[in-house]
Amino acid sequence: MNNRGSLKSDVLWLGILAGLCLLIGVHQIRKAALVNPDGVFYISQAQQLAQDSTGVARRCPVGYPFVLWSAHEVATFFTGRDSTMLWLHSALGVTLLCRVLALIPLYFLGKLLVGGENSFWALLILIVLPYPAKYGGDVLREWPYVLFLSLGFWLLYWGLRRRQWWVLALVGLDAGLGYLIRPECVQLVLYALLGLAFLSIAGRRVRTVTLSGAGLLLVAGVLVPMAPYVYATGAIIPHPLRPSVSNAPPIISAIGSKAASDDPLEFEVREGEMLELPIKAADPDEDPLTFSVVGVPLGSRPVYEFWSPSSGDRFWMALESEKNLLLATYSPEVYRYGGIAFYAYTQPDARPGLLLVRRFWLPGQQRHFCTTSEAEVRAIVEESPKGSWNHEGIAFYAFGEDNRPPDTVPVYRFLSRENRYSWTVGDGTQRTEDRRQYRPLLSDSQSDVGRGTVVWYVHVGSEPPFGAVLEGGVFHWRPGPGQKGEYQVNIIVSDGELQSCQLVRIKVTGAPAQGRGADRVPFCAAQSAGLEKPPEAMRRIFAGVAEDLMVVFFVPWLLGLYWRLRYQAERTERVLIVAVVIVNVALMLWRHLGLGPGEDRRYALGMIALTIFYVPIGVEVMARWLNHDHPLPCPRWMPRGLPGLPWFYLLVAVGLVVCLPKLLMASPGNKVGYRAAAAWLQQNTQADDVLAVPDIRISFYAQRQGLFYVQYPNSRRADYVVMINDGEEGQIPLGWRREYSVMVDRRTRKTLVIYSTGRPKR
Repeated sequence: MNNRGSLKSDVLWLGILAGLCLLIGVHQIRKAALVNPDGVFYISQAQQLAQDSTGVARRCPVGYPFVLWSAHEVATFFTGRDSTMLWLHSALGVTLLCRVLALIPLYFLGKLLVGGENSFWALLILIVLPYPAKYGGDVLREWPYVLFLSLGFWLLYWGLRRRQWWVLALVGLDAGLGYLIRPECVQLVLYALLGLAFLSIAGRRVRTVTLSGAGLLLVAGVLVPMAPYVYATGAIIPHPLRPSVSNAPPIISAIGSKAASDDPLEFEVREGEMLELPIKAADPDEDPLTFSVVGVPLGSRPVYEFWSPSSGDRFWMALESEKNLLLATYSPEVYRYGGIAFYAYTQPDARPGLLLVRRFWLPGQQRHFCTTSEAEVRAIVEESPKGSWNHEGIAFYAFGEDNRPPDTVPVYRFLSRENRYSWTVGDGTQRTEDRRQYRPLLSDSQSDVGRGTVVWYVHVGSEPPFGAVLEGGVFHWRPGPGQKGEYQVNIIVSDGELQSCQLVRIKVTGAPAQGRGADRVPFCAAQSAGLEKPPEAMRRIFAGVAEDLMVVFFVPWLLGLYWRLRYQAERTERVLIVAVVIVNVALMLWRHLGLGPGEDRRYALGMIALTIFYVPIGVEVMARWLNHDHPLPCPRWMPRGLPGLPWFYLLVAVGLVVCLPKLLMASPGNKVGYRAAAAWLQQNTQADDVLAVPDIRISFYAQRQGLFYVQYPNSRRADYVVMINDGEEGQIPLGWRREYSVMVDRRTRKTLVIYSTGRPKR
């Protein structure tokens, strides 16, 4: 191809490319019914950036949320108002702007590699490719990442060719800033070091001292934005690229025909009949689940325990919501979940003789204190310095010495020399972790010191009613003669570390039971997602690259890479481009093997953008081969010195025509029903209602708080549940009411149904 590198042609070609890219981007935004689910996450992080920048930085690389937040601030300045749609439109606009801006460094990089005309054709193809165009019309960080990656690679290649070592500082700075968008941008540092090492080995008359200084400039540049981020978050690899170490408790959605609730679920069965209660439960982390059941006294509730490995502080709570809040707020290094400590009561009239257990918090020493003694409460309130102790209210109700039932066990309290307290349940023996923190003082003058003092009595779990078993995720019980009465059991679902519970109250009668909840609902526990083997992962990776290139440009891309690097490229280009392909394939392979399959087309975009310039080279080689056997007449307006030019234009035109239908036509499976459901929810629900949704975009467009679920919704916290049905609605829990339904899209027969749970407002 002829390389016309004048400034005038550069401006003209860039103007054509930018205008076409902008038009296609606007069309992509208009035809899309929904943004990508990842886009909802990035917008939510941008919304939290001003209030909790450190927390956002720990959850994801902060660069892209900062870009979205900045665009929203600019939009708010001009509009003078704020809304969810303003966040969405400003995010779409700034992402499209990043795609347009990325064309500038890509064009000049292509001009250095293969010439201006080939660079123009390459970027024209890149603009028209449907999947890369889709990423520019969505709230995704792919094109902002490509902007920094291409800018840094262009500066690097230009600096190495011109021996302008000061440019390495800019390359490092660009890599550090790009790292805040996507950590993969740090690959620029590897290319720079590889290029410097190549110049040193190749003996290009460059002094080692000079190359070392260039390397130091590179490292200094990358550390300027990267070091503060690593210091603030405590992690070199931001969350999306490292396996999650957090763990969420299992979710119990329903027991039998009834949705899970913070209150006990009530069922009836008559003597001699079978009660079967399938358990719908799933784990957000897809851990395998185990099920167990224990018998507990009527009216009692599980009391959960947390303790601090650093301070030894131990405390309890009876509210499931407080337990989940602590698990979501604190890491195990701060407060570790200790499971169900015992069973107590949350209402003073649940049993006669109950004493209230108050809980206090001492911020200065980071410890809790629980007591049933009114004298100790007065001492804390009246004698302690003002503001030192915070009263956190009534934790639960327990029994004292005088009124304790025979099936209770004592809770002992221990005191250390530092006036720190420890508690233990049962036989009065301190736990191993408590003995490290609390050394008993063998004194007879203080009953609290040395041997533990009994402070109250509680229940522990017992065997379930005779004949009751839990097998295969289904609770079975056929009450026999003489078992008439009321029983309460606690169904426990565990992922091996955390637990969720559901209390079930069963009334056994001699008469036929009504509504006893023996509905048979298929049970399916969540299974761990298996990781792919290397051969399958490689197949998916190359399939993703081929899809990005719409298959029709995949062979020219491979051929152009081989031909250019084998016969035409200089050594620096060979080293860097081969490194780009190897590093990006390795990154995608690592993601597959370490984190599981993902959307390979998106992960391949960086490599495609940096190597798209070899597609015209491959097309040119194919055109020459075709022209050798089947020459085409050359029109007068075409240059006659280049053989195969008519074939080149024909092949490019055919490839572009293949791309146009997918690029311009709306997909029939764009899930327009999600938007219809979101509109109904926005108009017919309260602003503080909570939605359990199978796709977080539904609650985002409805502008309501959403609880995402994969298999079973968390009906304890949701006011409305959105479900996707495949033709049949299936069994729904008692008490739910169907409110609205709509087809998901024209491509499938799936129906999106909205139910109200009837959850009481708290």
